[in-house]
Amino acid sequence: MKLRKTWMLGALLVAPMTVSYNSMANFDGLSNELAPLSCLLEPSRDIELSSEVQGVIREIRVNRGDSVKKGQVVMRLNSTLEVAAVNTVKARLEFAKRKVERNADLYRKNLISDNEQDEMLTEQRLAEFQLKEARVKLSQRETKSPISGVVIERIKDPGEFVDELPFLRIATLNPMHAEVVLPAELYGTVKKDEAVTLYPLNSQTPYEGKVKIIDPIIDAASNTFAVTVSLNNDSGALSAGVRCQVEFKG
Repeated sequence: MKLRKTWMLGALLVAPMTVSYNSMANFDGLSNELAPLSCLLEPSRDIELSSEVQGVIREIRVNRGDSVKKGQVVMRLNSTLEVAAVNTVKARLEFAKRKVERNADLYRKNLISDNEQDEMLTEQRLAEFQLKEARVKLSQRETKSPISGVVIERIKDPGEFVDELPFLRIATLNPMHAEVVLPAELYGTVKKDEAVTLYPLNSQTPYEGKVKIIDPIIDAASNTFAVTVSLNNDSGALSAGVRCQVEFKG
């Protein structure tokens, strides 16, 4: 299963913004009560799922808009051959075990050689290894969600062939992230875990968040750097793609 993280840059999706602050930088630091800055709400994780192996989809157990839990089975491939292989190896293992048990008394009485006993035990161990392998191959015929979130796109349907290309897209909406672009002059003044207040443009309710990520590199072309703010979204009131404003309290 291959995961691909999707990044949406607020600088590309939000109209050009003017960043203002009450006093410019000096060498001793910034007096940085910032005016509200433009931002964009994004999922904290946005991944595309693909199958670990190729095959024809037997069932996809979720639809667009459905909530999923981490570890939940979301897709199964046709697995007739894999199930048959597991059953075959199980029968071989059971036979090998019965053979060892039947000959245990003969071995204790020295009626069979050490070599014959070793061959029977080896057959049993090989069958155990083959059963583990068959079960792994069978488990690869289903895909589990690596995160809790919401299905935002179902790319494939039952009956279609799936390979390394994605068949499902899942986003985590709790916590929610907001991407903020700041001028390079403010680099070093914003701290990780610093408290911020965020105002979605479609709501009058303010939300409290914390700085989660500060880009370690300043973009030379725009002379800016990005900050990611994390917000609790237990209520589900925040929606990805909504523009917002954020105030740093620092």
